[in-house]
Amino acid sequence: MRVRAALVAASLLAVALAGCSDDDDATAPPADPLPELPAHTSPEADPGDLEVPDVPGTTFAPFPSLGFGIAIPEGWNATRLDEEAFERLEEATLAEPFFLDAARNVAATGALFYAAGVDDQGRVAEIKVDVDDGADATVESVRAAAEAEVLAAGGTDVNVVEAEDGRVRIDFRLEQEAADGDEVIDSLVSRLLVPDDEQVWSIVVTSEDPATQSAVLTVVDAGFVLAG
Repeated sequence: MRVRAALVAASLLAVALAGCSDDDDATAPPADPLPELPAHTSPEADPGDLEVPDVPGTTFAPFPSLGFGIAIPEGWNATRLDEEAFERLEEATLAEPFFLDAARNVAATGALFYAAGVDDQGRVAEIKVDVDDGADATVESVRAAAEAEVLAAGGTDVNVVEAEDGRVRIDFRLEQEAADGDEVIDSLVSRLLVPDDEQVWSIVVTSEDPATQSAVLTVVDAGFVLAG
């Protein structure tokens, strides 16, 4: 099944990256309904001191205890990456059951949050959130390490965008063999680095389609918020 192969392969892109876009007209692809997971799928979820962004066509996932919240396209599967959330996923009825396996793969990289959607052609798009809170964590140091990883992984068309607010986005393409070995997937990858005092947030977007990538990056750019 191509969707499964693509999703599992994409989830292994440990050096994949995310950011912003000027394409406000593009729309994200439809996918499975969000499973009922704690903290972020209910309209009554408490955002704490997080400012809920107004991003049409999205659901807001607040994690005040972790210090961030993020908007995700409506219809995507999404989960925190911890055992409690995995237990809830195991009990949920998913149209794409392998989402749980993909989430566990992403959790193994140390990420905190994972969301994914599948369009009607079986193409996968993903959002991952992680944070670097090491003693020397700065946008500059994380950026240098990320760029080196991209080149080592064979990334091409590398482009770095610097924003006035200190955010940095690294865009690139990466060809990766699908999990079933039947094809090579050309992935579009972006990584948004967001400074936050003595830590750096990393929001990674991966997809297989330029229009989808642009749409999801627009959502991430407008919908990733930090605790005040």
